[in-house]
Amino acid sequence: MRSISLLWIVVGGLPGCAWISRQATSVYLNVDDKFKPQHVKIELLRSFVERNRDRVQIVANFKVDKAMGSPLPAPIDGDLHFAGRSPQIALPVVGEIANAAKQKEALDLVHAAESSGRPLKLKGVFRIWPEHVSSDKVEQGKHVDSLDSDTPGHVFEIHPITRINGVSTTSSFIPVDGFMPGGADKTFEGWQKASCTISYTGDKIAIVVETGLYNDVEFIMQITGPQQKVSDGRFVPASALDMDGKMQVEHLRMVFAKGTPPERIVRRLKVGDRLHVYGSPRISFEEISQRLQKQPRMGPNDKQPLPYEVTILGVFPK
Repeated sequence: MRSISLLWIVVGGLPGCAWISRQATSVYLNVDDKFKPQHVKIELLRSFVERNRDRVQIVANFKVDKAMGSPLPAPIDGDLHFAGRSPQIALPVVGEIANAAKQKEALDLVHAAESSGRPLKLKGVFRIWPEHVSSDKVEQGKHVDSLDSDTPGHVFEIHPITRINGVSTTSSFIPVDGFMPGGADKTFEGWQKASCTISYTGDKIAIVVETGLYNDVEFIMQITGPQQKVSDGRFVPASALDMDGKMQVEHLRMVFAKGTPPERIVRRLKVGDRLHVYGSPRISFEEISQRLQKQPRMGPNDKQPLPYEVTILGVFPK
């Protein structure tokens, strides 16, 4: 991420250059992918997957090891990253505050926790995605050493954060001014073509997935069925269309965090309604659980489509 920041300084620091910054970031990620494993094996506790299959968010006691001094520039995505450990997760974790320049009180809490060593109580959208892997295997439940980077190798994020101690950051779920998310056609095409294997041994679920997948997308979602309200948000079945109205994916589960601007908007809508949104993907625990129930003998060589859903991070004005 420091390299991305440098690219922004070099080629993205001119007014109105969101597109240039997006291209520079893509170039960096393509180069960075050359040094990553092509696949990562993610071993999760089955009890963790089942407990969170129909949850939007996670609550965690979080020890901050390393935090960014200031948020990333808006054309990169405007987030502030901080890395640390949580007994509730038992993996290296990166927390991200969206639109962080507008969340000073939350940033101050993170930096104070980094200095003092006192844990924070975090709440936010949990996310497993093979974006920042540094090894070909990640295993939940093992001891996690102190992290020395604000963006270490990881697959688990609390992103975006919705609360730090008593400070709400739900207002951060809005489009980042100057940031250009990925285009719907190429992004959904990549996610739809991605394959994985899912196997179950003892108390562990092993997911082997390719790395280097896109991380965000702008699209039109059209509601296709009844919304599922849960204690910490809601799940909305919808199709995904590009900005010209062309169908990209007929059915996906969209994820909305309770009390955020997108969730307050979508709760009033009905089947057939559309929203212009942007979001980020996460591996779907619900889909993993369903597949294991239908085919409990799945093995490590049984390739299948990647199970994913999309967290809605912001709704664009009409």
